Amino acid sequence: MAVSDRLLRRLYAAPCYDGTAAFYSSVRARLTPQSRVLNLGAGPPTGDPVRILKGEVAELVGADVDRCVLSNPELDRAVLIEDGRLPLDSAAFDLILSDYVFEHVRDPARFLAEAFRVLKPGGSLMFRTPNRFHYVAIISALTPHRVHTLLANAARAKPRGSQAPWRTCYNLNDVQTLRRRGRDAGFARLAVTFVETEPAYLRFNTLAFLAGVAYERAVNSTDRLAPLRANIFGRLVKAA
Repeated sequence: MAVSDRLLRRLYAAPCYDGTAAFYSSVRARLTPQSRVLNLGAGPPTGDPVRILKGEVAELVGADVDRCVLSNPELDRAVLIEDGRLPLDSAAFDLILSDYVFEHVRDPARFLAEAFRVLKPGGSLMFRTPNRFHYVAIISALTPHRVHTLLANAARAKPRGSQAPWRTCYNLNDVQTLRRRGRDAGFARLAVTFVETEPAYLRFNTLAFLAGVAYERAVNSTDRLAPLRANIFGRLVKAA
């Protein structure tokens, strides 16, 4: 039996559990109306006002390997990533945003090198991505992609016909790898926060959801368990 809205509200009424709002609040805190921003891995439109930065900055450019980005109205301009190369000028952006993209990157060295190249000195690459040591990422890594395609939208409570999930590889999804890869690309430092929010992906079954709630309560009870939380919110900084 699916989880009722009443039970969800009872357990997760506090706004502190809104991971999307928290992440985009941290992004907006580093922006000004004069900022030029690159949404790296922008994909199709989100339809979520919290995630739409268009009109708040001087220019919002979206880049993706999928042509769906070219018809995304939430961007001022869109470009295709071809052969791992961004067709953009060097040192062109004040901030790069990458929201649930790192888990799909097959060539981390090229991806981060290109991000570093187009970022202005002193700029930040801000990202949100799954933690590879969380049970969802572990199960995902062990599950064939065809199963993701069949079940992902249902688990995410998305309507039939929504964008199919992209393949995951988790090449940039632990802090040690992020620090090493970031340093190799030229970034001066990495700052991360581990975040565990409500297990919305388990809403299809009440027992599974309650088990997810128990896990969430446990890993949020102490900082010692923070590395087992579901998400990594991070910032890679290019030296000024």
